[in-house]
Amino acid sequence: MPIGRNSFIQMTKLNNVKGRISYISSHARQENLYSVYETVERSFWKELAKCNREELKKSGTDGKCIEARELIIALPENFVEYNPDALLRLFTEEFHKRYGVECISALHHNKRKTNYHIHLIFAERKKLEDPVIKVASRNMFYDENGKHVRTKREISTEDGEIREGCSIVKKGDVYEKRIFTIKDNQFKSEKYLDEVKHFYTDIINQCVQSESEKLQVFDHSDGYLPTKKIGKNNPKAEKIKTDNYLRQEWNHMVDRAYAAGAEKEEVLSLKQEHISMPVKKSVKSFGNQPSLFTDILRKAIGMLRGFVQYLHEIESTVKDENREPIIEKSFRVDVTPEKLPDDLRPSSLREETEVINVQSIMNKIIKQEKRVYSMERKQVLLKKEQKELNKKWFHGKEKKDLEVKLMENLAQLEKARSTLSAIPKMYGYENVLAVKNDLNKAEEKLKKVQKMQSDWDAKQNEKMYLVIPATEHVEVSIAEQKKNIKERLEEKRQEVRKQEKQQKVKKSRGMEL
Repeated sequence: MPIGRNSFIQMTKLNNVKGRISYISSHARQENLYSVYETVERSFWKELAKCNREELKKSGTDGKCIEARELIIALPENFVEYNPDALLRLFTEEFHKRYGVECISALHHNKRKTNYHIHLIFAERKKLEDPVIKVASRNMFYDENGKHVRTKREISTEDGEIREGCSIVKKGDVYEKRIFTIKDNQFKSEKYLDEVKHFYTDIINQCVQSESEKLQVFDHSDGYLPTKKIGKNNPKAEKIKTDNYLRQEWNHMVDRAYAAGAEKEEVLSLKQEHISMPVKKSVKSFGNQPSLFTDILRKAIGMLRGFVQYLHEIESTVKDENREPIIEKSFRVDVTPEKLPDDLRPSSLREETEVINVQSIMNKIIKQEKRVYSMERKQVLLKKEQKELNKKWFHGKEKKDLEVKLMENLAQLEKARSTLSAIPKMYGYENVLAVKNDLNKAEEKLKKVQKMQSDWDAKQNEKMYLVIPATEHVEVSIAEQKKNIKERLEEKRQEVRKQEKQQKVKKSRGMEL
């Protein structure tokens, strides 16, 4: 992942902190693992995970348990020159000092050594200096929901048996053990994520060797959209790739808008109207569906493209007293949704290959059937010839030769028939019908993909325009402007004529003198 002018710090929730720790700290599971640093013993994370699961159960909240959180911090590639142990220790201890929570971190390179980065896992709870341990002074009874009840009878069946899911804490046993604080809510806030991005960007900038290498936190307030990191073996890699492509196209169009003279407030307004609000509405109505975001972003890029075109159209127009452009005639701008890259077009290669393969088998069957038919026709003609020949006297040699031909043709016919039945079996089919059925299925699959391709192409080629109306009463003002021009020209002509007349008068008077 190449590092540009913006830093990359991403935070994720961990539902299996022990498994994640094992993954990031294992030389066997990482292509290039340079260092691992821990602020606490590994047993801490086991206890933390148990505590979080118990607290989630007690709360009765649905959803997955968040056992810890992870930061992924991208580093400039020239940081490989630093001692990996010292580098990782610096980044981890600085976090540990600032937030006071336990951490475990690992320094990695990807397989191609293009992405130098740190995985930092941190706890949202701290260990209590004085753990709370409560011992039962008498037997304690809990129902199926974990609720404490007064008597054994309340959790027993009519037969006196303990109901399934109920439990008893015997006198002298520990019924509550609390060794961690409550979760620190700051870690789930957007403010914290922004804070930690600036925190680590500052640390990176302190370590760079020149001013040109310094990074900055991506500014969401300037209209641009950040791209997302595609991790290793990410099942959503293709979707994120498409998402990043459209984000980059939006950013390119934002650059064009600013270059064409757009104000920051105008770009932000377009972003709010065509991205932020539709996304919010979509999530509220349909939940998190990435495909819907793709459509929203494609349309937004189209609208921004249209705005850029609008800026060019009004560049040389006359402005009114409020500096608003006076549009003489209505015009339209292209707001067609942004096209997706061609490699995202539904592929029919697999279906086409399947049809070709089965069709080739069917062609062999058809060819062989035609051969059988030809031999059968020949057999009929030979028998007809034999019948005619048998009516004649003599011709013994001809009759004998014809008999031989009939026998040879019959043998070839039987062989051809056997071959016809054998062809399907050669390719794993029971009979010809099975081949035909398979071919029909393959052709149906191909038709479906081709329909998807057709819909995709139609969607890609669909044009959308937005009409920008002329300024109200502009036709009248233009007419008045033209009238004024004519009047001024006529006044000029009158003035010239008057001057010419005066000069003629002067000349005539001079001649008289």
